[in-house]
This record gives sequence, C-alpha cells and structure tokens, in this order.
Amino acid sequence: MAVYSGLWLAFVGILVATLFTQFVVGYWVYTRRGAQSGATWFLVMDATGVVFVGGALLFLLLRDPSAQQTAYMVAGVGSMATISAFVVFASKYTGTGLHRNRAVQATLVAIVGGYLVLAPTNASHGLLYADFTPVTEPFPHLLVERGIVFHAMVTVIQIPAFYSTYLMGKHLLATRQQAGQQLAFLIVGAFSIGILDLLSMWTDLFPVDGFTYAPFGMFVFYVFTAFALFRFSLLDVQPIARNTVIENLRDPVLVLDAEGCIVDYNGAATAVWPAIEESLQERFDETCPALADTISIPPTTGTATDRLTLSLGGQERHYSVTVSEVSRRGESVSWYSVLLRDVTELERSRWQLEKQNDRLDQVASTISHDLRNPINVATGHVEILEAMLDEDEGLPGEESETALDHLDTVSETHARMEAIIDDVLTIAREGKTVEDTEPVSLAAVAREAWNNVDTGDATLTVTDDRTLQAERSKLLTLFENLFRNSVEHGSTDSQHSGRSDDSVEHGSAEVAVEVTPTPDGFTVTDDGPGIPEEHRENVFEYGYTTADEGTGLGLSIVRTMAESHGWTVELDDYEDGARFRFHDVLGSPAAGATAVPEQVL
Repeated sequence: MAVYSGLWLAFVGILVATLFTQFVVGYWVYTRRGAQSGATWFLVMDATGVVFVGGALLFLLLRDPSAQQTAYMVAGVGSMATISAFVVFASKYTGTGLHRNRAVQATLVAIVGGYLVLAPTNASHGLLYADFTPVTEPFPHLLVERGIVFHAMVTVIQIPAFYSTYLMGKHLLATRQQAGQQLAFLIVGAFSIGILDLLSMWTDLFPVDGFTYAPFGMFVFYVFTAFALFRFSLLDVQPIARNTVIENLRDPVLVLDAEGCIVDYNGAATAVWPAIEESLQERFDETCPALADTISIPPTTGTATDRLTLSLGGQERHYSVTVSEVSRRGESVSWYSVLLRDVTELERSRWQLEKQNDRLDQVASTISHDLRNPINVATGHVEILEAMLDEDEGLPGEESETALDHLDTVSETHARMEAIIDDVLTIAREGKTVEDTEPVSLAAVAREAWNNVDTGDATLTVTDDRTLQAERSKLLTLFENLFRNSVEHGSTDSQHSGRSDDSVEHGSAEVAVEVTPTPDGFTVTDDGPGIPEEHRENVFEYGYTTADEGTGLGLSIVRTMAESHGWTVELDDYEDGARFRFHDVLGSPAAGATAVPEQVL
C-alpha cells in the first residue's frame, strides 16, 4: 500500500510541478514577450493548459465520485482547448496562416463546442464517457471508459495538432542552428502530450489502467518550453529561410528587434563580429558600435542604404549597408534587418576608374596643348613658305606652283588634325558617365543645337516635346554632331568644304531633319540619301569614314554621348533616308510627351 501511496504522491507532485511551471512561464511571456508574434496564443494555450492540469489534479485529490467525474470533464475540455490553442499558436508563430483555414477553424470549434455541449449531459447518452467505475487500487480513483464520440474527437483534433508540429519542424529547418534547439524543445514537448494520450488509450504500458497520462505530457511540454524560453529566448526567433538563403549568404546579415537588440544573425556576421555569438539580446549599438554610428534605426524611409569601412583581418573592407524595416502579418511592432554587401572590389574598380579618368584628362591636356603647339608652329612655317613662294624669287614658275600645291595639302592636313583633336577632346572630356542630370526639354535642346550648326538650306521639324533626364551640354553635343552628319550627308555644295564627318555619299542640299519623342527615348530622322547596307554596321566605329576630309568621329561622339547617359543608339532600317533611334535602357524618369505645334527651322 505504501508503494501505491508513493505512486499517488508522484502523480500529484508531477501535476503540481506542471502548474507551477505553467504559471512561471505564462508570467514571463506576459511581462517580457507579450508583443512578440504568437505570444497571445501561447498565453491562451498556457491558460487552457492550467485548466487541463488543474482538472487532472482535482481528479486525484477528490474522493467523491461525482466530484471526480466533474473534475475529469473539466480536464477534458481543458485538453481540447489546449490542443486548439496550440494549433493557432503554431500557425501564427510560423506565419503559415493554418488557423485561417476554414476547415481547420470548423474542426476546432466543433470539437471544443461539441465537448462543452455533450459533457453536462453525458450521463444520459454516454457518448463522451461510457462508464465511470470506482476502484481502490493502486489508489482510489475512477476507472474511465471513454465513449465513441470522445475517441473520434481525440483522433480528429490530433490531425491539425500533429500537422502544426510538422510546421514547427519545417520552421526549425529554416532557422539558425541555435534557434533550432529552441524549437526542438517545443516540438518534443508537443509530441509528448499526444503520444502519452494515445499510449494511455490503446496500450497497457502504464501502471494504472484506464487513467489518462496526457496531463503528464504537459509537464514535459512546459519544462522544455521553459528551458527554451529562459535559456534560448524562444519567442525572439524571427522566421526566415536561413539555411536555404540567409545562412549561405557571404554577406553579413543582422536582425534587430524593436528595442534595438540583436535577435538573429547569419554565419557571415561572425567573421566581422566574432563576439556576436555571445551577444544575442544585447544592444546593437554596444556590440557593433561602428555600424550603429553609420546607420539610422529606424531608417528614415522604409529602406535606407549607407556606406561603411571596417578593418577585417588587417585589411580594410568596404560595405554597402542596407537597413530594412520588416514586420510580420498581424504585428504592430517592427523589426529591422541589416544587410552588409561587400563592395570592396567595386570600390577598387571605382578607384581604378578614377585614376584612368585622371590619366585620360592628362592625355586630353597633352593633346590640347602639347600637340596643338607643334601644329601651330608648322602652320606658321607653311604660311611663311607660301609668302616666300608668292614672291617668286627662289623657284621657277612650275616648281613654285607645285610647291604651293604641296603646302596647300599640308595646310589641309593640319586642318584635319585640328578637327580630329577637337573630336578626340570631346570624346575624352565629355564621354564620362553622367552623374548629375536635370530635366531637359527635348524640343528646346534640339532647336538650340540646330542653331549652333551651319545647316544651310536644311530644315528641322520637332513634332512633339518631352522631358528627358540628361546633362544639357552633352545632349547639345549629341544633337550638334548628329545634325551636322545629317546635313553634310545630304549636301553637295560648299557646306562640306571644311568638315564632312561620316558622310557616305552626298545628295540634295535641302535635307529635312525631324526629331520625334518616343515612349522610351526619341528618334532623329533625315530624308537624305540614307546609308548603304554595307556601311550600317560600321558607322558608329571610331575613325570610320568614307570621305577624305572627314574625321570619322562624328557618329562616334553621338554614340559616346548617348552611352554616357545610359542610352543606346541604333540605326533603323529606313528606306527614305536615315533614322537614329535613342533608347533609355536605364529607365530614367521622364515626363510624357507633350503635344506642341510642329515648328520648322
């Protein structure tokens, strides 16, 4: 009998310890983690669990059979409500939305509601419990024979319960390894309740027959939960697909809670901050002070990007830091993700590009000064020789004329060299990528460029207007070279006596040029003789020209100016002349086309 009394005391002691654990865990969650996702339903689960365990404890303590029946039924409704609350908690905690499924909702409501309806009238139908038999061994209690409806209820409600446990397992696989230990404790505890209940129903493994051991599974569940909460901060885990995405990133990622504490990180972050593994729940500004001084928490906008330089392994590394505000559905409190992208190689490339641009500026300066000076000296000597030959003192008449012809050729060569220098300087100085743009009227710039070019009898028509994001001076250079090419391409008179960039053949002097905006750019069309098929692939190449006096750089400058804005330029298949199409591949913001009266210049 003493052995049985000891067993009874053990049962009572386990249930008392479970109640104590439930109160402690519930109080801690309520006071410390009440705003976390799933915390409310965890507290509901805790409260219904108290009803479940409390009813089981009364069942052991009371001696009146009628009172024991009531306590057993109270424990039963507590068990059904606890399982339902666990399903909702797991759904909200993992963010799966299982509790919003109409079938799941109907199942949970039907089982809990059905139990509440059938329990008070069980004596008349026996659907929940077929019989309560008083026994004295191994200690006084009621031997309960469960009814068919109760068996059905337990079987049905275990389906969403076990599925919820599966969801928690999936969540474990998508969470940092340390956080996986937190969920593992919760899952083991959840399985213990269902498994003990099923084993007590269908097997003879336990010392007391007809007695439900599910309440003792609650002890395992809450002990494991308490350990996870206090040791590992269970409710601080933010569900992210870490093993498949975040954990494998080479870039550091931190997750901060609303209070500015570090609650998650990936493996790459430990390379930058080795002590971060011991800094969970520590203040972010204390663990990563240099980063905290660089960024703003919360960001001024939904997402903010900053630059940071850190010393890593004795070398400076450059990072682009992006801070994003994140929140889970149903939460009023925001968390923050901090992503550091290693842009060290990009910074090195940028530094090298700056050095190359500096060298390019030096080359341009050399071309502008050091090369022009010898040309000017040579031109001066040519003029002196021409003056001397005009005096007809040194050479016979025929030889003097021949010498003058050679000097004319030298002068033309000098002029060509000057034109090449001008174009090369334009490419070198103006071909850099545009960094600062402004809204520019397409029609206004086109007309200004037209007035800057010797267009003779040619005409310009601007069909519509639109606003482009561009650097005005470079856009002017683009149009000037394109207009010059169109006019000289269609000219046969003295207009091409000086420069004739990229002319393929010459046609009518009265060429008509048209500028038309498009949804993603604009076109420039002329009705000249067009460009032969065999030349179309080469017209934008540096130095390409079929004219003796051309530099071959006019359309190269057009392409360079377009690309510096992030645009492309293509030569369309156009039978009635030539059409150049400009396309903004970067998608720079621009206003829509604005209709204006066609104006001819």
